[in-house]
Amino acid sequence: TEGGGGGILAESLARLGADVTAIDAGAANIAIAKAHAALDAERFAKNLRYEAVTAEELVERGASFDCVTSLEVIEHVTDPLEFTKSIARLVKPDGALFISTLNRTARSFAMAIVAAERVFGIVPPGTHQFSKFLTPGEIAVLAKRGDCEMKELAGMVFDPIRNKWSLSTDTQINFIAYCVKKGVSRTN
Repeated sequence: TEGGGGGILAESLARLGADVTAIDAGAANIAIAKAHAALDAERFAKNLRYEAVTAEELVERGASFDCVTSLEVIEHVTDPLEFTKSIARLVKPDGALFISTLNRTARSFAMAIVAAERVFGIVPPGTHQFSKFLTPGEIAVLAKRGDCEMKELAGMVFDPIRNKWSLSTDTQINFIAYCVKKGVSRTN
């Protein structure tokens, strides 16, 4: 997983039996994730690794994975195209790439910037720049430039009463794209 953050997704995938390498460019984020995983070290000792490294550095090492997830990261990077190409290079042929982000709509501006940053203080002010939000169509194009094809798109909706996220057909605020890396061409 790219943007390992506090390890929420990485630990969940590891609990399900996946062999997980979670990365984040921020050493502090990796330290937090490692500290949390250490609370249940026996469970995660064999199939969960954290590393403070960028996707580009893993590409240089020749790393590859069956599935790469980048959740709520792409709207923070300087060059979304180069970032997408890097994470796509980490995906094995016919493997999966998941990218989630905020859509560039009036509703996402109202919820992510006005409500989450300015009114409720859920995230620090300045965390998001509306101009960096991406539409589903833009994610599809970026994925294609990384030799991946978007196969499915779903909205991600938060229910504050239940404190729970769920998938939805509403992609106006948050969405997640499932993409597949093109397989290696075979010649007979």
